[in-house]
Amino acid sequence: MNEYTPDYQTLWDRLGAAGLSYSPAETHGILTGMLCAKAKNWQQVLCDQLDEENSDVQQCREELDKLWMHTATELRDGQMPLTLMLPGDNAPVNERAMALRDWAQGFLYGFGLGGKQQPALMNSDAGEALRDFTEIARMDVEEFGDHDEAEDALMQLEEYLWVATSLIWHEAGQDDKD
Repeated sequence: MNEYTPDYQTLWDRLGAAGLSYSPAETHGILTGMLCAKAKNWQQVLCDQLDEENSDVQQCREELDKLWMHTATELRDGQMPLTLMLPGDNAPVNERAMALRDWAQGFLYGFGLGGKQQPALMNSDAGEALRDFTEIARMDVEEFGDHDEAEDALMQLEEYLWVATSLIWHEAGQDDKD
């Protein structure tokens, strides 16, 4: 098996070169949400308006395809922690907080693209997690400062996102063979 390691900066560069305005965090959130909702048309959603002949677009599609497959494998295998496409720990706190917010927004968008969701899902722990994602997606990143409490809060939010994503994956019935 070809081992792929997602890299935030590489994805950032590929997205920018292809002319996509999504951040790596938002892009990964979209892909992850789509996987949880069994929506498989990520190329249409992310790349439909791009010039297929452009080599930068082709490289971006290849990178996104690898990320899609990597994330699908992590979800199916119950990988913990799920790899979220976020800036490194050395990035400023506000930048990392914005990336967590973008990831949650992307996830909700991607999950919504799955179409009709099971009504029972919203009355489960997964529904509560989706509501929490909405709150994270609305969070004011200006509240974060450069101090230990902000670092702890970011770490807890990141852990919550990957645990809750796994919960949503399982409760939405995605751990079947599809």
